[in-house]
Order: sequence, then C-alpha cells, then structure tokens
Amino acid sequence: MAKRGDDLDPLDRIFAALDDAPAGLHDVAPASKTLPPGLPPPLIELYARCDGARLYVDMIELAAARDVRFDPQTGRWQFAIAEGDAIAVDHRGRIWRADASIDDAVCDGTRLDRWLAGQLDALALVFDRDGEFADDVFDEDGEIVPAVRERQLRAQLRRDPAAPGPRWRLAHVVLAQGATETARDELEQVVADDPVFAWAWLDLARVSEQLGEVGGAIDEARMAAEAAEGVQHPQAGYFWSQVARLASRAGDDMVRAEAATKASLLAPSLKRAQIDGARERLDAGDTASARGLVELLRAVWPRDLEVLELARQVGR
Repeated sequence: MAKRGDDLDPLDRIFAALDDAPAGLHDVAPASKTLPPGLPPPLIELYARCDGARLYVDMIELAAARDVRFDPQTGRWQFAIAEGDAIAVDHRGRIWRADASIDDAVCDGTRLDRWLAGQLDALALVFDRDGEFADDVFDEDGEIVPAVRERQLRAQLRRDPAAPGPRWRLAHVVLAQGATETARDELEQVVADDPVFAWAWLDLARVSEQLGEVGGAIDEARMAAEAAEGVQHPQAGYFWSQVARLASRAGDDMVRAEAATKASLLAPSLKRAQIDGARERLDAGDTASARGLVELLRAVWPRDLEVLELARQVGR
C-alpha cells in the first residue's frame, strides 16, 4: 500500500516533490541496487532514493554514489556541487559548503534532509512555475539581487534554524544593505549555535570596530583566534594578527605583543603573503586596501624594515 503524504519521511517528501515538478526542471537518476562500501548513513539514505541528480537544471548536482569522494584530511565525503560550491557531509551528518571568499568550508546544514529541503526552497525563489528564471531576480551582472538572496537564506533557515552557514551569509547580506544591528544579532546567534566558527567571531569584531567599540572588537577577535587555534585551523595565525591590529588601534601594547607573537609562530608565511598582497594592491591603485594590509603588518612586525618601507610607500 502506498504511503500517504503525511506518512512519508523527510527525504521521501523531497523526492515526491521532485517528481511533481515541471518536466526538465530536475533530472533524478534511479537508485542503484548496489552501493560502494564506506558511505556514511546519511548518504546511504540518500542513495536509497536516487543515484545522483541534477536539480533546478544544474544549480545542484548530486554525484552518483560511485563518484562520492572521501577526504581523509577533513574526514568528510564530498557528494554534491551547489551553485559551483563543493558540498560534503561529515561523520556526524553535518553538511559543509566550500566558500571561496574565505578559502574554507562552512557548516551549511545540521542534517542532509534539512539542507536539501532548504536548498530547494531557496532555489524555488529563483524559478517560476514553468521552470524558467523568474523576473527581477538577477542584476545587470547576473548576480542574484540582495532582496532575493536574503529571502533565499531565510528560506534555508526555516528548514534548518541551527545551521550556522546560511545565518552567517544572511548577516553579510543585511550588513551590505546597512542593517548593522540586524547583522550583529544574526552573527551573535551564529556563534551561539557554533562557538568555534572563527570567521563569524571575526565578523562580529569587524562590526564592533565599525561601530567604534574597539574593546569589544578585541574580545571578539580573541574568541576567533582562540577558536581557530583550538581546532588547529590553518589560518589561526591570521586571526591572531587581527587581534594584534585591533590592540594596536586601541593602544594596548601588551595584548598587541602577545597576539603578534602567536601570529608569527602560527603563520610564519603570513608576513610575506601580506607584503606581497599590499604591493599588488598598491600597484593596482587600491591604496585603501593596501593601507589596511600595512596596518596589520605594522601591528605584528612593528620594527621590520621591509614593513616600514612599505608603510612609507603607502603613505606617499
């Protein structure tokens, strides 16, 4: 006997909705009778219903089961691409999304079915009932307009309220629209849900700095640095360099020196990368960005001759 709609589990409901969509919008491959060994339980559940899919034309691509790749360095299985970003699941069932803006992965969902339902709800805001792109969704550069992007992220959060990634991106969207306090509220909820999300702590520090609350910014940047160091994040030294920069701005040389020492030890290549980046921006005429990098360099390496010479060039 067929199950009633209210008897279906979350993944069954998702695939039932895919079956009911306009022709050509989704392409779902039938489930395979055999699965490769070693898949985690969430992926076993997924591949019991399909052997890969292209959803909303090709906005989301679920790999075939044989193409799932395990990364021993992260302990995650990459199984999908969403709008160009690699998607993976860890042993706890959390979903991780690669983010090029920070060269890192962000927890995008607490469970696979919630993540997938949220993605489908978000993309439904981009397409009309005929499966075509909706009007007034994209700007002249082909990017989704901020108001639609905000609705997409809120749609994801309705499905998975504790997912830090969508809320973190929502904070960025509303901050770009000038809603500073709303962005701060969202970021505070992110770090409450995920206390070791170092990038969210650093964004909180930037908001506090923007509001002139440098003391609070130092505390939040320290939380970012300690969280990153605690999980042996490869960019932990960069987070400590931000503590040093803020402490220098506040005139707290004791905190600056402590943070600078940690930054130097944890990121021995940071100075060269920041110097090269500042020179590239200076050559491109982007003096403001170069000045920001030099401010960080001077906070961590205040007596370095190359840093001092670069500071003079930027000053000129």
